[in-house]
Amino acid sequence: MQPISRFTTTTGVLALLLALAGCHKEDDRRVDGPAERAGRELDEATGKAAEHLEKARENFQEAAKETGRELDQAAEKAGENLNKAAEVVGEKLERAGEKVQASAEAAREDQEEAEKGKSK
Repeated sequence: MQPISRFTTTTGVLALLLALAGCHKEDDRRVDGPAERAGRELDEATGKAAEHLEKARENFQEAAKETGRELDQAAEKAGENLNKAAEVVGEKLERAGEKVQASAEAAREDQEEAEKGKSK
């Protein structure tokens, strides 16, 4: 076996020291570059946008429920108004029918009297 030279030993020790200098926690040597900052800001903006979208969705759902309630109330009121109008129309038709019937009876009586007058 050959003896190890002082140069080889020194070179090996330096290589080992350089390797160990590179072996420390990731956070310790972290330097934020522009891409990392932009990525972090994008993540934050995305999170905020998601919160705003969730709030908007909740507001939309509440507005839709309220609109549904209002439409139900309007439909109910319209139905009540239609029922009232139908009652009024029905009463007027009934009166008109009574008048037509009375006119028909009067015409029949007049016709009967006229026929009696002819036969005499």
